[in-house]
Amino acid sequence: MTKEVTTDTATVTVYTDIFNKRIRIDDYVGDLDEALNIINQQVSNWVEKLIIKSREVDVPFFIAHGFSCEAFIKGYFAGDDMYFVTMYFSAGRERSDHWHEEQSIIQKLVNDKSILEVPSTEGIKVATFSQAAELARLYKTIFKVYPTPLSEQTHIIKTMQEGTVYVYIENDHQIVSAASAETNARYKNAELTDCATLPQAEGKGHMKKLLFFLEQKLRTDGITCCYTIARSESFSMNKAFAQLGYIYGGRLVNNCFIYSGLEDMNVWYKE
Repeated sequence: MTKEVTTDTATVTVYTDIFNKRIRIDDYVGDLDEALNIINQQVSNWVEKLIIKSREVDVPFFIAHGFSCEAFIKGYFAGDDMYFVTMYFSAGRERSDHWHEEQSIIQKLVNDKSILEVPSTEGIKVATFSQAAELARLYKTIFKVYPTPLSEQTHIIKTMQEGTVYVYIENDHQIVSAASAETNARYKNAELTDCATLPQAEGKGHMKKLLFFLEQKLRTDGITCCYTIARSESFSMNKAFAQLGYIYGGRLVNNCFIYSGLEDMNVWYKE
Protein backbone atom coordinates (compact mmCIF):
# COMPACT_ATOMS: atom_id res chain seq x y z
CA MET A 1 0.00 0.00 0.00
CA THR A 2 1.34 3.41 -1.00
CA LYS A 3 0.45 6.61 0.83
CA GLU A 4 1.73 10.17 1.12
CA VAL A 5 2.38 11.58 4.58
CA THR A 6 2.53 15.39 4.67
CA THR A 7 3.41 17.92 7.34
CA ASP A 8 4.01 21.67 7.11
CA THR A 9 7.60 21.20 5.94
CA ALA A 10 7.90 17.78 4.26
CA THR A 11 6.08 15.12 2.23
CA VAL A 12 7.08 11.44 2.21
CA THR A 13 5.80 8.70 -0.11
CA VAL A 14 5.59 5.48 1.91
CA TYR A 15 5.13 1.95 0.55
CA THR A 16 3.96 -0.31 3.38
CA ASP A 17 4.81 -3.91 2.52
CA ILE A 18 3.54 -6.22 5.25
CA PHE A 19 4.05 -9.37 3.16
CA ASN A 20 7.80 -8.68 2.87
CA LYS A 21 8.05 -7.21 6.40
CA ARG A 22 9.52 -3.97 5.14
CA ILE A 23 8.78 -0.31 4.53
CA ARG A 24 10.09 1.42 1.42
CA ILE A 25 10.32 5.19 1.05
CA ASP A 26 9.85 5.87 -2.65
CA ASP A 27 10.16 9.66 -2.47
CA TYR A 28 10.52 12.61 -0.10
CA VAL A 29 10.53 16.38 -0.50
CA GLY A 30 11.00 19.28 1.88
CA ASP A 31 12.97 19.56 5.09
CA LEU A 32 15.20 16.50 5.47
CA ASP A 33 15.06 16.32 9.26
CA GLU A 34 11.26 16.46 9.16
CA ALA A 35 11.19 13.84 6.40
CA LEU A 36 13.26 11.53 8.61
CA ASN A 37 10.88 12.14 11.52
CA ILE A 38 7.98 11.08 9.31
CA ILE A 39 9.90 8.00 8.15
CA ASN A 40 10.74 6.92 11.70
CA GLN A 41 7.08 7.22 12.67
CA GLN A 42 6.16 4.63 10.03
CA VAL A 43 8.24 1.88 11.64
CA SER A 44 6.15 -0.62 13.63
CA ASN A 45 7.16 -3.78 15.47
CA TRP A 46 6.51 -5.98 12.40
CA VAL A 47 9.05 -4.09 10.23
CA GLU A 48 12.35 -5.93 9.69
CA LYS A 49 13.82 -3.71 6.97
CA LEU A 50 13.53 -0.02 6.07
CA ILE A 51 14.56 1.10 2.58
CA ILE A 52 14.89 4.70 1.43
CA LYS A 53 15.40 5.75 -2.18
CA SER A 54 17.84 8.54 -1.43
CA ARG A 55 19.18 11.26 -3.66
CA GLU A 56 22.97 11.26 -3.87
CA VAL A 57 23.34 14.55 -2.00
CA ASP A 58 21.38 13.14 0.97
CA VAL A 59 23.32 9.89 1.42
CA PRO A 60 25.75 11.36 4.04
CA PHE A 61 22.76 12.59 6.06
CA PHE A 62 21.18 9.14 6.19
CA ILE A 63 24.48 7.40 6.95
CA ALA A 64 25.01 9.84 9.81
CA HIS A 65 21.65 8.66 11.16
CA GLY A 66 22.55 4.97 11.16
CA PHE A 67 21.64 3.85 7.64
CA SER A 68 23.85 1.84 5.27
CA CYS A 69 24.12 2.16 1.49
CA GLU A 70 23.46 -1.10 -0.36
CA ALA A 71 23.01 -0.21 -4.03
CA PHE A 72 22.47 2.61 -6.52
CA ILE A 73 20.88 3.42 -9.87
CA LYS A 74 22.40 6.12 -12.07
CA GLY A 75 19.90 8.52 -13.60
CA TYR A 76 16.89 7.26 -11.62
CA PHE A 77 15.58 10.71 -10.65
CA ALA A 78 15.22 12.14 -14.19
CA GLY A 79 18.99 12.10 -14.62
CA ASP A 80 20.08 12.29 -10.97
CA ASP A 81 21.38 9.20 -9.21
CA MET A 82 19.44 7.25 -6.58
CA TYR A 83 20.93 5.27 -3.70
CA PHE A 84 19.20 2.53 -1.69
CA VAL A 85 19.96 3.30 1.96
CA THR A 86 18.73 0.72 4.44
CA MET A 87 18.26 0.00 8.12
CA TYR A 88 17.49 -3.38 9.70
CA PHE A 89 15.46 -4.17 12.78
CA SER A 90 16.19 -7.90 12.81
CA ALA A 91 19.64 -9.47 13.14
CA GLY A 92 18.66 -12.37 10.89
CA ARG A 93 17.34 -10.08 8.18
CA GLU A 94 20.64 -8.25 7.66
CA ARG A 95 22.70 -11.45 7.37
CA SER A 96 22.94 -13.14 3.96
CA ASP A 97 23.64 -16.88 3.95
CA HIS A 98 24.44 -16.97 0.22
CA TRP A 99 26.53 -13.82 -0.26
CA HIS A 100 29.73 -15.51 -1.48
CA GLU A 101 27.94 -17.75 -3.98
CA GLU A 102 26.03 -14.75 -5.31
CA GLN A 103 29.23 -12.74 -5.52
CA SER A 104 30.85 -15.41 -7.66
CA ILE A 105 27.98 -15.05 -10.15
CA ILE A 106 28.51 -11.30 -10.35
CA GLN A 107 32.27 -11.70 -10.81
CA LYS A 108 31.72 -14.07 -13.74
CA LEU A 109 29.27 -11.72 -15.39
CA VAL A 110 31.11 -8.42 -14.95
CA ASN A 111 34.34 -10.03 -16.22
CA ASP A 112 32.62 -11.50 -19.29
CA LYS A 113 33.57 -9.29 -22.24
CA SER A 114 31.56 -11.17 -24.88
CA ILE A 115 29.30 -9.00 -27.00
CA LEU A 116 25.68 -9.99 -27.45
CA GLU A 117 24.14 -9.66 -30.86
CA VAL A 118 21.03 -7.48 -30.96
CA PRO A 119 18.12 -9.84 -30.19
CA SER A 120 15.30 -10.31 -32.65
CA THR A 121 11.93 -9.06 -31.43
CA GLU A 122 9.96 -11.21 -33.86
CA GLY A 123 6.96 -12.93 -32.29
CA ILE A 124 6.76 -10.69 -29.22
CA LYS A 125 3.30 -9.46 -28.33
CA VAL A 126 2.03 -6.78 -25.95
CA ALA A 127 -0.51 -8.21 -23.53
CA THR A 128 -4.04 -6.88 -23.09
CA PHE A 129 -6.70 -7.71 -20.51
CA SER A 130 -7.45 -10.84 -22.58
CA GLN A 131 -4.08 -12.37 -21.63
CA ALA A 132 -4.31 -11.54 -17.91
CA ALA A 133 -5.60 -14.96 -16.86
CA GLU A 134 -2.93 -16.85 -18.79
CA LEU A 135 -0.19 -14.55 -17.48
CA ALA A 136 -1.40 -15.22 -13.95
CA ARG A 137 -1.19 -18.98 -14.61
CA LEU A 138 2.37 -18.61 -15.93
CA TYR A 139 3.50 -16.73 -12.84
CA LYS A 140 1.75 -19.16 -10.51
CA THR A 141 3.56 -22.04 -12.23
CA ILE A 142 7.01 -20.43 -11.94
CA PHE A 143 6.88 -18.73 -8.55
CA LYS A 144 5.84 -20.48 -5.37
CA VAL A 145 6.37 -17.14 -3.62
CA TYR A 146 6.39 -13.64 -5.13
CA PRO A 147 6.54 -10.13 -3.60
CA THR A 148 3.31 -9.11 -5.36
CA PRO A 149 0.14 -11.17 -6.14
CA LEU A 150 1.10 -11.88 -9.75
CA SER A 151 -0.78 -15.17 -9.71
CA GLU A 152 -4.06 -13.22 -9.51
CA GLN A 153 -5.72 -12.12 -12.75
CA THR A 154 -7.28 -9.10 -11.02
CA HIS A 155 -3.84 -7.86 -9.93
CA ILE A 156 -2.46 -8.04 -13.46
CA ILE A 157 -5.47 -6.17 -14.85
CA LYS A 158 -5.12 -3.53 -12.13
CA THR A 159 -1.43 -2.96 -12.91
CA MET A 160 -2.20 -2.77 -16.63
CA GLN A 161 -4.74 -0.06 -15.89
CA GLU A 162 -2.06 1.78 -13.90
CA GLY A 163 0.33 1.73 -16.85
CA THR A 164 2.41 -1.44 -16.48
CA VAL A 165 3.20 -2.99 -19.88
CA TYR A 166 3.36 -6.80 -20.12
CA VAL A 167 4.95 -8.52 -23.11
CA TYR A 168 5.06 -12.21 -23.91
CA ILE A 169 6.12 -14.99 -26.28
CA GLU A 170 3.82 -17.85 -27.25
CA ASN A 171 4.44 -21.40 -28.39
CA ASP A 172 1.48 -23.41 -29.71
CA HIS A 173 -0.87 -20.71 -28.42
CA GLN A 174 0.54 -20.97 -24.89
CA ILE A 175 2.44 -18.14 -23.18
CA VAL A 176 5.88 -19.56 -22.40
CA SER A 177 7.76 -16.40 -21.41
CA ALA A 178 6.76 -12.95 -20.16
CA ALA A 179 8.11 -9.76 -18.63
CA SER A 180 6.80 -6.32 -17.73
CA ALA A 181 7.81 -2.67 -17.42
CA GLU A 182 6.52 -0.42 -14.64
CA THR A 183 7.13 3.22 -15.53
CA ASN A 184 7.59 6.31 -13.41
CA ALA A 185 6.60 9.20 -15.68
CA ARG A 186 7.67 11.88 -13.19
CA TYR A 187 11.27 10.71 -13.01
CA LYS A 188 11.43 9.11 -16.48
CA ASN A 189 12.52 5.69 -15.26
CA ALA A 190 11.14 2.17 -15.63
CA GLU A 191 11.61 -1.08 -13.75
CA LEU A 192 11.84 -4.20 -15.91
CA THR A 193 10.35 -6.95 -13.80
CA ASP A 194 8.00 -9.95 -13.59
CA CYS A 195 10.36 -12.05 -15.72
CA ALA A 196 9.33 -15.68 -16.08
CA THR A 197 9.91 -18.52 -18.56
CA LEU A 198 8.46 -22.03 -18.46
CA PRO A 199 11.15 -24.72 -17.94
CA GLN A 200 10.51 -26.28 -21.37
CA ALA A 201 11.20 -22.92 -23.04
CA GLU A 202 14.41 -22.05 -21.19
CA GLY A 203 17.70 -21.63 -23.03
CA LYS A 204 16.16 -20.12 -26.16
CA GLY A 205 16.93 -16.47 -25.41
CA HIS A 206 13.29 -15.52 -24.87
CA MET A 207 13.96 -13.26 -21.90
CA LYS A 208 16.66 -11.23 -23.64
CA LYS A 209 14.28 -10.68 -26.55
CA LEU A 210 11.47 -9.53 -24.26
CA LEU A 211 13.73 -7.18 -22.30
CA PHE A 212 15.22 -5.69 -25.45
CA PHE A 213 11.72 -5.15 -26.87
CA LEU A 214 10.61 -3.38 -23.69
CA GLU A 215 13.73 -1.26 -23.67
CA GLN A 216 13.10 -0.03 -27.22
CA LYS A 217 9.47 0.76 -26.43
CA LEU A 218 10.42 2.66 -23.28
CA ARG A 219 12.99 4.71 -25.17
CA THR A 220 10.35 5.88 -27.63
CA ASP A 221 8.13 6.77 -24.65
CA GLY A 222 10.77 9.15 -23.29
CA ILE A 223 12.13 6.91 -20.52
CA THR A 224 15.80 7.72 -19.83
CA CYS A 225 16.66 5.08 -17.20
CA CYS A 226 15.83 1.37 -17.11
CA TYR A 227 16.60 -0.87 -14.17
CA THR A 228 15.77 -4.20 -12.62
CA ILE A 229 16.01 -5.90 -9.25
CA ALA A 230 16.86 -9.54 -10.02
CA ARG A 231 17.21 -12.64 -7.86
CA SER A 232 20.88 -12.82 -6.88
CA GLU A 233 20.90 -16.63 -7.06
CA SER A 234 19.61 -16.75 -10.64
CA PHE A 235 22.59 -16.90 -13.00
CA SER A 236 20.44 -16.86 -16.14
CA MET A 237 18.39 -13.82 -15.08
CA ASN A 238 21.46 -11.78 -14.14
CA LYS A 239 23.23 -12.92 -17.31
CA ALA A 240 20.35 -11.66 -19.46
CA PHE A 241 20.72 -8.13 -18.11
CA ALA A 242 24.52 -8.19 -18.14
CA GLN A 243 24.56 -9.23 -21.80
CA LEU A 244 22.13 -6.46 -22.68
CA GLY A 245 24.61 -3.91 -21.37
CA TYR A 246 23.13 -3.26 -17.93
CA ILE A 247 25.54 -2.23 -15.17
CA TYR A 248 25.61 -3.91 -11.78
CA GLY A 249 24.56 -1.46 -9.07
CA GLY A 250 24.83 -3.51 -5.88
CA ARG A 251 22.88 -6.07 -3.85
CA LEU A 252 19.89 -5.67 -1.55
CA VAL A 253 20.20 -8.14 1.33
CA ASN A 254 17.16 -10.32 2.11
CA ASN A 255 15.09 -7.86 0.15
CA CYS A 256 11.87 -9.76 -0.44
CA PHE A 257 10.12 -13.12 -0.46
CA ILE A 258 10.41 -14.51 -3.98
CA TYR A 259 10.58 -17.87 -5.75
CA SER A 260 10.80 -20.05 -2.63
CA GLY A 261 11.72 -17.72 0.23
CA LEU A 262 13.53 -14.59 1.40
CA GLU A 263 16.29 -13.72 -1.07
CA ASP A 264 19.00 -11.17 -1.87
CA MET A 265 18.34 -9.12 -5.00
CA ASN A 266 20.84 -7.64 -7.47
CA VAL A 267 20.33 -4.16 -8.93
CA TRP A 268 21.10 -3.60 -12.63
CA TYR A 269 20.60 -0.35 -14.52
CA LYS A 270 21.08 1.27 -17.90
CA GLU A 271 20.87 4.98 -18.72
